[in-house]
Amino acid sequence: MEVPIVITEVAIFTALPGKDDQLGHAILQGLDIVRQHSECITAHATRCIEQPGRYMVNIVWTSLEAHTVDFRGGPLFPQWRGYIDGLIEGSAEIFHYQPF
Repeated sequence: MEVPIVITEVAIFTALPGKDDQLGHAILQGLDIVRQHSECITAHATRCIEQPGRYMVNIVWTSLEAHTVDFRGGPLFPQWRGYIDGLIEGSAEIFHYQPF
């Protein structure tokens, strides 16, 4: 039996000054939207200890395309972004990882 290769999306978000806690709550609410996507296996967020305004979001997808094409091109993406827009500084740093 072949094991499917999953992709982990890692995104780093930095809050606008004074919006640290607000961004954290928005990310948690937004992840409820992300988890609704049929190709999302799991999603969670962690907060940086040294820089409390930085959050790391980890989402495991069934494939790269599940994230970059299906999710980003679908109706859930604007809902997810609606929670965090106006709270982040610059753009998120986003990378995709696979098992090796």
